[in-house]
Amino acid sequence: MGQWSLGAEALDACRFALSPLVETVAAVGILAEIRPEPWRRGWLAAHQPAFRDRVVADPRAADWLAGGRPADWPGALPLPAPSPDADPHLLDLTGLPAVPAGLLDWVWQHVVRPDWPARLHAFRADIAARRHRAATHGWPAALPAPGPQQYWLPGGRLRLDSPGLPAEQPADARLLLVPTSARHGWLRWDGARLTVVYPTSAAPVPTPRTPPASLGRLLGSARADLLAGLDRPRDTAQLAALTGLGPAAVDDHLAVLLDARLVARARSGTAARFYRTALAEALLAAQPC
Repeated sequence: MGQWSLGAEALDACRFALSPLVETVAAVGILAEIRPEPWRRGWLAAHQPAFRDRVVADPRAADWLAGGRPADWPGALPLPAPSPDADPHLLDLTGLPAVPAGLLDWVWQHVVRPDWPARLHAFRADIAARRHRAATHGWPAALPAPGPQQYWLPGGRLRLDSPGLPAEQPADARLLLVPTSARHGWLRWDGARLTVVYPTSAAPVPTPRTPPASLGRLLGSARADLLAGLDRPRDTAQLAALTGLGPAAVDDHLAVLLDARLVARARSGTAARFYRTALAEALLAAQPC
């Protein structure tokens, strides 16, 4: 097992990448979860029945899914390392076994691709918020540990313990960060670059980003914007970047929405993320277009 420690220099030189393949793998894991997070209810209701029908129709895919836990699939698949310079709209299945490749292609075409522009927008906002937070507060405040074997050491060093890492840490290893909607992240070393896939947010749900005018009149424009922006879990910094409100104002409005049970809070490491409740989803769905 490799035990690596990445310092500020490696973190500051990191690059981000947006990967349709990583996100499609994450979507398969979410669709197959037995106990998914509560904020995924609407998205699962829209996509899970067709996914289950697809799996039932292909016994080989069903056997493959039954062969491991959703959190273990990314590490078991020979996924190519994402490139920060690749076209973020193309799914590359090169080198993958036929059975998972077929299932991943179906999930991309029917589940991920239709809302990929929304996911790209969310991931780019997340990356911008994390870069800003890293510059202001340091990387430990900006980047969650991608899994249980990765954690922050005093002095802002990221400790990585993984059987997939070489025992000897290369001095010139490059670091690539890839956001995903998966519940857990994962690591992959390709001999030159360490890819850290980190969990950031849930899949989009079929509700509008721009709040209806009627909701703004009911809640006030700032709270309506926040509620619309919570189409996936976000933290205070992400909401501030998305809405243009100051962090203190975001906190104040969230407190009101929490008290009204329109928003709920979940912990991700040391950070709190907020998401819409079923009551808020019903309120949004009831507004006139």
